[in-house]
Amino acid sequence: MTLAIPSSVTADTEAPAGAAATVLTTRRTLVLALAGLTALVELADVMGAVPGIPVGGITLSTSLLPSLALGLACGSRLLGRSTIRRAATWFWLAMAVVLPVLSFLYWREGRLELVPALVLAALNEELVYRLAVPAIIAAALRLGRVRPGPARIAGLVGAGLWFCLLPGHLEQVTSPAGVVPYVAFAALSAFIVYRSGSILPMALGHAISNLLTVLMWREAVPADVRSIGLACMLGLLVLAYGRPSRITVGDDGGLIDIHTGLEVAAIDLREGQQPLVELADGRLIPVHANMVQPPALPARRSPERAS
Repeated sequence: MTLAIPSSVTADTEAPAGAAATVLTTRRTLVLALAGLTALVELADVMGAVPGIPVGGITLSTSLLPSLALGLACGSRLLGRSTIRRAATWFWLAMAVVLPVLSFLYWREGRLELVPALVLAALNEELVYRLAVPAIIAAALRLGRVRPGPARIAGLVGAGLWFCLLPGHLEQVTSPAGVVPYVAFAALSAFIVYRSGSILPMALGHAISNLLTVLMWREAVPADVRSIGLACMLGLLVLAYGRPSRITVGDDGGLIDIHTGLEVAAIDLREGQQPLVELADGRLIPVHANMVQPPALPARRSPERAS
């Protein structure tokens, strides 16, 4: 449905052999510039070079400001792609119920101001460590002619390591095994974002995790309830957004192959054969029948269907 930003800002929309590489669009340039600014501000915040932003009794990273600007520049692409729409619907319905329930529990504890603070903290971390930092690392690797797929994976891995080594996370690690939850969460987040580009769903899941964890620390909910809630939420996330989708929508509204970075030249919807897309270099890629077809994309159909 939408494009994972790390691929959109780093993949080459290559023309057929011998043609020059397509110049980055203005939107991609803006997204990459904001990603670089967000990563730099986050680094400065970790080093203590800039003051934090106090929200609800919690000091958030100053990178929240450029990360929100980055999110606005990306727009609806942050919603990502779901190949199982029913699971995505259940995920959003569950979140629409769970978030008010958790807010009520915080209100009962007299700490309702923590809800927006923890939600913003989760959103900021996802925008920084699943979008901005991976995009910058992947873009740097693409300059060295690394292929889009490995470049995106390296970007997510590098950002995940940084995420695990954040001072606030390390302060909660009292033994070598204590880092396992952070590594597992970073790996799961990277997997979902790599598969679908779903930053906002992952940020909401991260927020629910933060809210449940703080309630458990305050003994407002049992540890078992937190574990069951997280398992259900993460399970829905993986089911709805964890399946691969090779062909996705590019910044110009056309389709792009995220494995090669090539634009889709046409789609073949003739009866009696599996739907195919033709890439810019002429190769054909099989796709699922329910793939969204942009209006401007040429389509080949059987004569009886065309009528």
